[in-house]
Amino acid sequence: MGDLKGHAIPGSFFVLLGLWWAIGCLRTFLGARKNGDVFKASSTYGFTCFQGRISRLPIEGIVKIIVCTGGMLGELLAHLPVPPMGIVQHATMYLFFLLSGIVDVSLHYGLPLPHGADYISVALALVIEGLLFNSHVHGRPVLDIHVHMLLVYVVFATAIVVALEIRFTKSPILGMARAYLTMLQGTWFWGVGVILYGHGKPNTTWDLDSHDGPMQATIYFSWHCGVHMVLLLLLTLITSCFYRRSEQTPSIGLDKLGHSFLNSDSGEQPYSILSSEDKGVVGSDDEFETDLRTL
Repeated sequence: MGDLKGHAIPGSFFVLLGLWWAIGCLRTFLGARKNGDVFKASSTYGFTCFQGRISRLPIEGIVKIIVCTGGMLGELLAHLPVPPMGIVQHATMYLFFLLSGIVDVSLHYGLPLPHGADYISVALALVIEGLLFNSHVHGRPVLDIHVHMLLVYVVFATAIVVALEIRFTKSPILGMARAYLTMLQGTWFWGVGVILYGHGKPNTTWDLDSHDGPMQATIYFSWHCGVHMVLLLLLTLITSCFYRRSEQTPSIGLDKLGHSFLNSDSGEQPYSILSSEDKGVVGSDDEFETDLRTL
């Protein structure tokens, strides 16, 4: 992470992971409300865009394993033969999120782990990340310390929310808070990279010893918080409108009609579009034939 790219890669991972959690939490909440069920949180969410075997795979756990393995090996192999201590810290962060992915996959395939092991693995990875970044800034300039400490606050807050989800599994607020803080962590990774290393052009880095730098960085961090709040509100609005339209779409019952037409030759009673009350108003076929004979 000694450059902008080193901050952008984990930052992008956390942004996408938080967005994935937000969409999954919203779909679970709105689906439960539509079906009259009780919302129940989940540490991972499935990939339902495809049918068949792919939809049954633990996609989230697999992606964690692949991304974190690549990040860990990339950090270490790029600094052989003796990686600096800061690089070893970054690789350790990837290692614990890799372990979280292994726990997710193991639970998916029925390994008898204790209840809440998936949440505990995520919370542990976040706590380790926070401790690593807390000790990552000793002896550094004031602005470098400040931007990293803002990241540490977000990481520890996310760990607390994940731990609370084990107890309060029926709260969608905690699920959305986890997604919000994870996305905030991801974009602030980008922010830290830009502040420390610039945009890849000369004279774009900040003055790390400036006394106004921490104040300005805090303002930018606040803007990150506001942008993610607006993003989640828009995502909630779009998802809610989608589910509302699906509730208002009338069901024609074509499967029942097709089944009755196929079986009409076997002597079964064809499916009628009329309800039982309408049948009572119109009358049965026997009554209609009786009226004809009378005439």
